[in-house]
Amino acid sequence: MERSKSLSSRYVKAYKIMIIVLMTLFVTFYVIAFGSKGGFIGVLMGVAYPIFLIFYWFPEARKSMNRIREIAYDKENLYVKEGDYEIQIPFHDVKDIEIMSLDGLYKFKLYHHDQFGDEVICKPSLWYPFNYKKIDAELNRIRSFVRKAHREYKDKIGSDMSLPSN
Repeated sequence: MERSKSLSSRYVKAYKIMIIVLMTLFVTFYVIAFGSKGGFIGVLMGVAYPIFLIFYWFPEARKSMNRIREIAYDKENLYVKEGDYEIQIPFHDVKDIEIMSLDGLYKFKLYHHDQFGDEVICKPSLWYPFNYKKIDAELNRIRSFVRKAHREYKDKIGSDMSLPSN
């Protein structure tokens, strides 16, 4: 079946680079601002805090940036780009779709742990706060595909499974 639409922005790599550059600029300006004050507090805030940021915050931010994937979809599946190949995820394996951050990162929670974990993160648009209606409409369409796939899957396996009694 032909894929109807790519959900991810074409500029995912540019977004990742932009976030890393902004974090680097933040730390640089922070060092300059507090390093110029002198004294114990200036040295502590100008050196110790940026070291904390570089060794803790940067790796965590880079790890979360590396979790952002390019996603396409049709009426039955999500297609997650992983390097040079795509992984097909049926909609009945998607548990939930929720917004993760105010800049428009969305998390697709999965029922099964896959190669990228139990969730897939995507960035539908670099302009998210300004075009939220369009993105939300597209994600609502995907949510309707997920609900439909869940209903069909339950009908297929039989939703009236009886629980063993004690």
